[in-house]
Amino acid sequence: MATFTWDASLDVGIPEIDAQHREMTDIIATLHEAYRAGRERDVLAELINRINEYAQMHFATERRYMEPVADAIPNYEKHMQEHREFFSDAIGFLLRYLDNGATITPELLDYLAEWWFRHIRGTDQVMGRVLREKGIV
Repeated sequence: MATFTWDASLDVGIPEIDAQHREMTDIIATLHEAYRAGRERDVLAELINRINEYAQMHFATERRYMEPVADAIPNYEKHMQEHREFFSDAIGFLLRYLDNGATITPELLDYLAEWWFRHIRGTDQVMGRVLREKGIV
């Protein structure tokens, strides 16, 4: 399974968003650890709900920063599509686990972590650069 190491290269230069990224990384890492330790379903369910709620809040924060300069962000639509895919794919599967007992697998948890870090290193880095250039932050 994936390992979680946060370093300064993941910062996008927006303190509020960087703090949220670190918090979400911690929640995802805790889910991984709970799964590996064989924790009970209610513990996993609580973490899944935290990921879902935190992702909604975090993506709304990113949108709030980007909307004033959306036309200047070259990958704005792609960025929004990635957020939708995160909910339909990773979060959707985790919620199905809660609703009807779908099986969480190491591959699903790896996908969740890999998606998260790929998104930060890709579209979020572009977002941060443009917002800094435009003086939004």
